[in-house]
This record gives sequence, C-alpha cells and structure tokens, in this order.
Amino acid sequence: MKRVLILTNSLDKHASLAESLSDDDVVVSVHLCDDLCFCLDGEATTATCFSTNENIREFAKIIILSTPEHFKNHALSALACYCRKYGIPLYDDVFTNTSGKLYALSRFWENGIPFAKTFFGPTDYLARILANSNAENWILKTTHGAKGRDNYLIHSEQELLNIINNNSDIQFILQEYIPNKGDWRIIVINYEPKLAIYRSSSNGDHRNNTSVGGAAKLVPLEEVDSQIIELAIAASKALDIKIAGADIMQDSQSGNYTVLEVNRTPQLATGAFIEEKTEIIQNLIRS
Repeated sequence: MKRVLILTNSLDKHASLAESLSDDDVVVSVHLCDDLCFCLDGEATTATCFSTNENIREFAKIIILSTPEHFKNHALSALACYCRKYGIPLYDDVFTNTSGKLYALSRFWENGIPFAKTFFGPTDYLARILANSNAENWILKTTHGAKGRDNYLIHSEQELLNIINNNSDIQFILQEYIPNKGDWRIIVINYEPKLAIYRSSSNGDHRNNTSVGGAAKLVPLEEVDSQIIELAIAASKALDIKIAGADIMQDSQSGNYTVLEVNRTPQLATGAFIEEKTEIIQNLIRS
C-alpha cells in the first residue's frame, strides 16, 4: 500500500481532503509543517513527524499544500535535501529557504561534509533530546544567527525551555557541543582559499567570534592543515557560495575537524585584518 504525506499550515483545511483521497491502494496522511523534526547525524540522519514518530522515508510521495512564511521555512529546506537524498518525490521544493543554518547543515550532510550532530523541530522534541542525553554541554543557536548572536551554551532541559520561551520569535537548532581551543575562518573566493584567520574565545565565553570579543590571528595559508582548506572549499561549493567565510573547528579531544558554517560575504569590509581583506576585494574586482 502506498503512503502519501500532505504538509500544510492548517489541519482543519486538509484533514477531510486526506480522508476522501485515501482508499485501498493509497493512504494519505496530513501533518503540519511545524510537526517536522530532524536529527542530522551522518548515516544516522532521520526526518520524522514528531506527533506520530513516522519516518519521512515511509512515504512514497510528499505534497506541500501551504508553507510557512519564507523566513521560518527551515523545515522544508531540510526536507528537500532529505527527499533528494532518498529519491522521495516532493511537490514542490521551490519554497525552500536557502539562507538558514538548517539548510546549510542539510547540504553538508548531502555532500558528506562533517558537522556537529544537530537537531531541529518542535520545542518538545528538542527538550526530549536533552532529557534523554548524557551529554553535559549543548549549543542552542538561532537558525539565522550572525556574529555569535543568539548562541547559547546550555546544560539542561530547563535552560533550553527558558531560552526558547523568552525568544518566541526565533527558531533554534540544538547541537552537540564540540570541545575546542578555537576555530578557523577561511576566506574562499571562487572556491579558492585566500586568507586564514585563527580565532579563540576570551573571558570564558564559548564563542570564538571576534564580534563578541574573541582574539584573531592571521595565519599564512601554507601553515594551515590541508584538511581544513579542503573542507572550507567543499563546504563553499556545497552551498554555491563564491565569496565565502568557512568556519572550521577541531575537536580538542578527538582531533576531528567539523564545519560550523559558511558565511556569505564574510565581513570583508569590517572586523579584523581590514587591509588584507581589502586586497582580496581589489584582486576580485581586477581579475
């Protein structure tokens, strides 16, 4: 029997439609777009409907009949990547938001690029993840953050609930914390590395961003581990970003590298090392 999923913003409008469309050959289910939840974790990645715990891969076809406003449309952007990976027809994926962190992480997953284990979904879903975990530290951050804003180091389910409840206009992703001594910002132009900056936190802050007081050091590209450079280029290509700032972190315990994010037009006119960044822009204009 074939199963079809309808995603909508209103169950009232489409519940009866699903019932009328179901027969002995096809079973149609209706779920809210907000019911989607994701665990992005390499080969263990799953997309499910939170209220029923149904895996998206159980459906032969997915039809979107109404969508959230574009800025909040992160779930459908991740869904499009998930469906593409497993060959599930999705009608349509043209509404997907390509600017948020959830989309970027989903693209990294599609392309085999390492990143921190990430969760997205209803608040109850995120709370359940924390409640069932033995991990002591987690990162909770907005899907549309920049310069370290709305980025929290948390340790408990209650902390998560307090932050989300006090920021009802923000959507968050939950990530496993990576112990680290700092991170790398690699400036990539047309998929070629141009500048490497090593950033480290100060005053006990978990964020390495210079915009929140982190220290920055310019490092010659030839002194940077080639794996870092390769990841920065691969991540930029995965997102089709030609003027990019790829942030790479090394786990201080395992030694493994992960991609945090890729920033579009990454503070090339502001922040640290303006002279060097200006030269990059000049070379781009004159090339």
